Amino acid sequence: MTKQEKHQKIIELDDNLANKIAAGEVIERPASVVKELLENAIDAKSTQITVKIEESGLKSIEIIDNGEGIAHGEVALALKRHATSKIKDVDDLFRIRTLGFRGEALPSIASVSELTINTSVADNGDESGTLLVAKGGEIIQNSPAPKRIGTRIKVENLFYNTPARLKYIKSLQAELGHITDIINRLSLAHPEVAFTLINDGREMMKTAGTGDLKQALAGVYGISTAKKMIAISAQDLDFDVTGYVSLPELTRANRNYITVLLNGRYIKNFLINRAIVDGYGSKLMVGRFPIAVIDIKIDPFLADVNVHPTKQEVRISKERELMVLISKAISQALQPQTLIPDALENLTKQTKPVFPTPKHEQTQLPLQNKTLYYDTDRQDFYVKEKATFEKVPENLSELETSTIVTAQSDPEPVQAEVLLTETVALAPEADEKANQTFPELEFLSQMHGTYLLCQSPEGLYIVDQHAAQERVKYEYYRDKIGQVNYDQQQLLAPIFINLPQNDLLTVLEKKDLLAEAGVFLDAYGDNQLILREHPIWMQDYEIESATYELIDLLLDGREVSVKKYREDLAIMIACKSSIKANMYIDAASARDLLQQLSQCENPYNCPHGRPALVAFSNTDLEKMFRRIQQTHKGGWNTQF
Repeated sequence: MTKQEKHQKIIELDDNLANKIAAGEVIERPASVVKELLENAIDAKSTQITVKIEESGLKSIEIIDNGEGIAHGEVALALKRHATSKIKDVDDLFRIRTLGFRGEALPSIASVSELTINTSVADNGDESGTLLVAKGGEIIQNSPAPKRIGTRIKVENLFYNTPARLKYIKSLQAELGHITDIINRLSLAHPEVAFTLINDGREMMKTAGTGDLKQALAGVYGISTAKKMIAISAQDLDFDVTGYVSLPELTRANRNYITVLLNGRYIKNFLINRAIVDGYGSKLMVGRFPIAVIDIKIDPFLADVNVHPTKQEVRISKERELMVLISKAISQALQPQTLIPDALENLTKQTKPVFPTPKHEQTQLPLQNKTLYYDTDRQDFYVKEKATFEKVPENLSELETSTIVTAQSDPEPVQAEVLLTETVALAPEADEKANQTFPELEFLSQMHGTYLLCQSPEGLYIVDQHAAQERVKYEYYRDKIGQVNYDQQQLLAPIFINLPQNDLLTVLEKKDLLAEAGVFLDAYGDNQLILREHPIWMQDYEIESATYELIDLLLDGREVSVKKYREDLAIMIACKSSIKANMYIDAASARDLLQQLSQCENPYNCPHGRPALVAFSNTDLEKMFRRIQQTHKGGWNTQF
């Protein structure tokens, strides 16, 4: 080394060091290795791909495909940085149709692991296959091997030479969850490919590879979820949008169930996610998100995928036009749908839809003594559509519940059919806790099935019935959930919870937090949890929905205390079970609701902060009707 070279500050890094730096961007965790290798297998036109992992990929990751393979003379070249078969010149960079193209994945993986490649080209005559072994980026063996179909790549001892990276690896369950999420997304992006995942010798998931997206949805999210997905389709001169979105009754607490695909590539795009939600309009509750798979076909010239090392962020030309197209497609697909939730799942578990009863017919309630049947094909319990009814006492005040009735054009609530009864039990000493500043309200009438008009000596009050009952139920559930004593009610028929593998692993890892709320779930077969009993504070009609909502809170990714967790759960259950707008209630129920509201610790707002009531004082009313008028001197004159 010359004297000048010794004092030279700027040097060219050797390939091994450069690959380790690139690995820091591309290979963050075992799931990153799985993603890059699966994308290569898909680009090689594979139709069957098997993923075998040990210790969630930290010990070994093996990808076996039946693709085109790599020629003997090109295997070693594939480990050189920026060596790729996907692009040839600058123009190709703007016409990318493959998942990979940067030529960084294999050299980056090889630099931080022990890599073995066994591959051959099927239609390459008598040429044998290739066996290449590399450690830390250095090729140890490159020799002929027996011919095979496709490629087998095995990655062992990941990050063995970069121990600092291992400090940021989470638990094995968490890493396995990331891997299953990658495979789930790719199976939705490429339903024509059959994926198999084997973890520590146990098969965890398998897709059919038939090319049917809805079948792929059923494999990832379960059959019951796939049945509630509707197809969307829209085209214009630049975009071709297809996919499936869930009915408004099927939602989640976060955007993790929204999958956006661009030319077969899973991408993250906030604006497209927002367009999907906007397509539902007011059909979605605030803070709820649909399950969706949106497949966008676009001229590669209009998309720049070369903006992020992992290629998950893409710049799209005419993005606003695409947003409008997606929102319109979802809105049009939802218009002809019957958006009334299934009573069997959301209310009393009956399959018979509930309709308003004719005038002068006495109110009826379904009895709880229903007969259960088992469907061997579905492997699930169900209830016969035929239900038994009993008469409700004409004096509705005899009921110990707040009676909620359906919205209908007839404003006479007494003849309306009862959809739901909810006990909001108040302790005898509740009167002593009542807020003395809350006005004594006299119920007058109901407006539009949404607002209760009331009066007091101080003026006119308008009460939002949903916000009011939500506050009542929130304080009820908050106390009940906060005093979990693990008293359980055995279920006559167990409830099965279907989840994707990555979510299932997360729930099993954090099921102790669920137990803190009194919900005990156990693994039951592939992609399933079983609930055999429920806490006594859960109402019968909400057991399954509340369990799913609790799981959604758990999967939301927020690190919350048990107290905060229970508070969020109480808010969620109160909102879901409270009377909604355009539901008429009778006078007795309205008075009962006002009485319960007056006993709340905070009767003025719902748990989300919206006002439960607004007031017009006598003075305000007199000013509005000019019964009192301001004088030129600034005073007020009363007009009689």
